[in-house]
Amino acid sequence: MGATKNPVGWPDEGSALLRPAGWTHHRLPLWLIFWMGLVALLALGMAVGAAWSFWTGQFATGVPLAAGAIFLGHVVGLGTRIWWPRRRSSRTGTLTATPDGTMAVTFSYSAWSYYWLTAVLVMTELVALALTVGAGLSATVVGVVTAVVLGVLVLVVGWVLVTMLRLAPGKIVLSPAGVSHRGLTSTHFIPWSAIVAVLAEWAGTPIIAVKAFPSTDTRVRRYLGWFGSGEVQFLPLMVIRTAWLATDPTTVCQALSFYRSHPGLRAELATPAALDRIGNGQAVGQEQP
Repeated sequence: MGATKNPVGWPDEGSALLRPAGWTHHRLPLWLIFWMGLVALLALGMAVGAAWSFWTGQFATGVPLAAGAIFLGHVVGLGTRIWWPRRRSSRTGTLTATPDGTMAVTFSYSAWSYYWLTAVLVMTELVALALTVGAGLSATVVGVVTAVVLGVLVLVVGWVLVTMLRLAPGKIVLSPAGVSHRGLTSTHFIPWSAIVAVLAEWAGTPIIAVKAFPSTDTRVRRYLGWFGSGEVQFLPLMVIRTAWLATDPTTVCQALSFYRSHPGLRAELATPAALDRIGNGQAVGQEQP
């Protein structure tokens, strides 16, 4: 079947894909909206206080207020990125080389998602490091114990940050052989023969759940060990949190579902024909329970 042919029941070129019911039937809980709003108000209040302090020449007061406002502002930015529905992206993936030398369709993680998370982790690391030094210099029992606890936090956050940046950018790769997911701290590959369904689900945030049975060809690597195993804790499912994707999650979900349902067309995932099909809105899978 040609990549540009539009079968009956598929959307016309340029039309928007319908957001899966698994995502539209959920709403953000009121407690989350309340706390995010409260943090945003605190950030705004600290920013106003910092501006007033600088205006009146009270720099010793203004600097920590400004730093606090920047930190809380980034917490709000990260929370908004993770939980708030985003506008649709026009990006439909790229054709990239895989480690085995073949080509595959790749949906990369968003650079903005990396920015917000990295900024929050770096600022958390700096604050924890400063508090660790301060507590250690106090030369008291409480201070030393506090320094040890904070020092462990510094090591853990640093470990997560380095691992995440070393694996960046995360991506979903659809190849003729199977589906690969490089997340923040782990990698996961499932052959097409082991995949039984692709679902739009909700696990605190919208996710794409690739249901599969255990296979000897499945490959999983946890770069933080069992600590912080992230999405691979749901094995043998492959879980993709849509907040990290640069491409419209609906496009990614439909492409996964389409090529699962059409094994005869998977060879085109190594060619520009797959990008044409996805870009024209013709890679639409069946709605699954």
